[in-house]
Amino acid sequence: MSRTASESRHAMKSSLARMLGVLDLFSEDEPVWTVDAAALQLGLTRATAYRYVGELCGAGLLMRVAQGAYSLGPRIIELDRQIRQRDPLLAIGGRVMRDLLAPDRGQVILLCDLFRDKVLCTHQMSNGASLALSYTRGRPMPLFRGATAKAILAHLPQRRLMQLYVQNQAAVAHAGLGNTYDEFVAALKPLRQQGYVVSHAEVDPSVVGIGVPLFGGGRAVIGSLSIVFPSERYPRRQEAHLAADLQRASAALSAEIGRQAAPPRGGRGRAAPSQRAKPRSRAPA
Repeated sequence: MSRTASESRHAMKSSLARMLGVLDLFSEDEPVWTVDAAALQLGLTRATAYRYVGELCGAGLLMRVAQGAYSLGPRIIELDRQIRQRDPLLAIGGRVMRDLLAPDRGQVILLCDLFRDKVLCTHQMSNGASLALSYTRGRPMPLFRGATAKAILAHLPQRRLMQLYVQNQAAVAHAGLGNTYDEFVAALKPLRQQGYVVSHAEVDPSVVGIGVPLFGGGRAVIGSLSIVFPSERYPRRQEAHLAADLQRASAALSAEIGRQAAPPRGGRGRAAPSQRAKPRSRAPA
């Protein structure tokens, strides 16, 4: 029996997801993989693993560094430059973040995204502060420690929180967020109601962070905006004022995201190639 169009699309999507899963193997601890090791780790046949790696190499997402061994490829560097130069959120965020650098108390401003079950720093700004932070651009961080992460965590929907708790019970307990799901939700409730989170040395020693959520379309949390201070220079008496500044900055970012996502007035945007009207063929003379 032949496949239906829906079944074919599902099979294609599954195959693509498995191929992209090869990229998830590469990390700071394991930057180089052989095809055989990747096949074993992902449960693929050797032939399928070679095909996936070949296609990823063709796209520049992987490159061969030795016989049968591969690392991440140059296309990723090119895409990173494109993001740094032209990503609209970074351009808007840069302007907003600069306003949070005054007065100078050695603070660092962090703009972070929610990525799967991690927090990913996408932009960092300071006046030359020498703070040694674990949050660096592109480094995934856990969701359960620090103001930068908890500002996101506290605003996730209940279904997502349940999934996170089931998959990370030990990490949740270790972070002091409860030994049961109910305790976990109860610990997050006051953070959500307050609208901002303050943490003291939860991620790095001698550091105080204050963070707020960043919302996208439909008020879904997509990241966070935070300020990290050396603990001895944290302006505790001005905490409410700092939180208000961060919330205004986050609201400005969210509003700009909404404007950029909206379709242009008077139309629905440019049609996809398959939707554009085809030119009429002339009738034979």
